[in-house]
Amino acid sequence: MTIAKLTISIDLELAWGNWDNLSPFHIQNIELKEREVIDRLLEVFERYGLSVTWAFVAALLDENSSKNMPGKKSLWFAPEIIEKIRKSPMAHDLGSHGGKHRYFNEMTEQEAIEELEFVTHIHSKYNIPLNSFVYPRNKVAKTEILAKHGIKVYRGEDQAWHESIRRKQVHLGRAANLIDKMLPIAPQAVKPQINKEICNVPGSMLFFSRNGIRRFVHPSNFWSETEQQFAIFETFIKRVSDLINFNQLEVCTMAEFSQHEH
Repeated sequence: MTIAKLTISIDLELAWGNWDNLSPFHIQNIELKEREVIDRLLEVFERYGLSVTWAFVAALLDENSSKNMPGKKSLWFAPEIIEKIRKSPMAHDLGSHGGKHRYFNEMTEQEAIEELEFVTHIHSKYNIPLNSFVYPRNKVAKTEILAKHGIKVYRGEDQAWHESIRRKQVHLGRAANLIDKMLPIAPQAVKPQINKEICNVPGSMLFFSRNGIRRFVHPSNFWSETEQQFAIFETFIKRVSDLINFNQLEVCTMAEFSQHEH
């Protein structure tokens, strides 16, 4: 019997995730809540024995990049967070979420190459394997460049039913998205897509409570109603653990998933 596989990825950004629309609300919550949320997520994954992909913005390990950015340096530079993930007893995958959270669909090819060169430099400097990639804002573009920089797997565009409608007609897609949030519609299972030297693992699941918990999780999703968000998230994680114990599910990091598919 084929066992289903689940990949959980965390988009680790801090202020880089909002570099183009940073507000006092973002600054306050990043300063007061972000690191605590990350610690709690690490604790949940350790307690249930799960390894996940933490796709981080490379500039979080580059002190020079934090210079001349608004607010405290700790909004933009966080080597201690990456070190905590590396020291976790779980074999987490530290993937990439871009160099400075720029959007690949808006870049020239040369700009994308320079962004990935910065990413590879940071990963090499800190001896962090670079296998997986999550596009900032999930703006998938220029995938052929990823493989040239050693990346083996990326998170592709959502395959949820409402996203396929959105790609054809934006206004209908918004209505479909609202329906999807209001009704208990099961997420669509997806299959990886192998293209030459790289694997595309599309997004498919959406964990939703008020203010949003996503199938690819941002720590910022836990800023509001933190205890409720964690209760819902842990209910899901416990169910995942039960399915693993029943030999009905396997949890893989993105890096592990690409190894299995290749």
